[in-house]
Amino acid sequence: MTNSEIRQNRESADMTSKAKHTQPQIVENYRNFAPPPWLKTIIEKALDSVPPNYLAGLKTVVLTNKSALTRDQRRQKIWQRSKTHRLAEARGAYYSATRSRPASVWLYVDNIMGPWYFRVPIVGVIEFAEVLFHEIGHHIHTVHKPVYDGKENIAEDWSKKLLGRFVRRRYWYAMPVVYPIATAFNLAKKIKRNF
Repeated sequence: MTNSEIRQNRESADMTSKAKHTQPQIVENYRNFAPPPWLKTIIEKALDSVPPNYLAGLKTVVLTNKSALTRDQRRQKIWQRSKTHRLAEARGAYYSATRSRPASVWLYVDNIMGPWYFRVPIVGVIEFAEVLFHEIGHHIHTVHKPVYDGKENIAEDWSKKLLGRFVRRRYWYAMPVVYPIATAFNLAKKIKRNF
């Protein structure tokens, strides 16, 4: 083989691997709403931290708000832990692939941004990443690793794994501070859920 043939083989292999491991497209669709300026960048970096094989088949991540939903979407119900909730009140949703549409994740930015602690910079990033990874966990469970332990439990497990990976890679320098805060935050969430 000549050098040019070897180079061409490498280039075609690189293009093939890039085609297999493309990230989902991030689509922003807001109505009368201004998201945080750093949001799209953080979502891209969070997606970069996910192993590419787990993103295979996921075509879009839609960032939107309640006002951008149609009337039918606002009235739509989704299941979560044996209860129905209105889609307009959800923080995120996963839609598996069908014959007419590819798999997608929807994040409802205004529902995620609610609490006061969101104003702490790293906490806001972690909140968005946690919701994104939960929905990606549903995708992994549906497409790549079906485990029969309850859909929400599996999604929560994947969310914790992917969030830990993201925080260790992106905020490694803040781990001595972030870990105790995250522990206290998770404890507060559990207490709130029980009441």
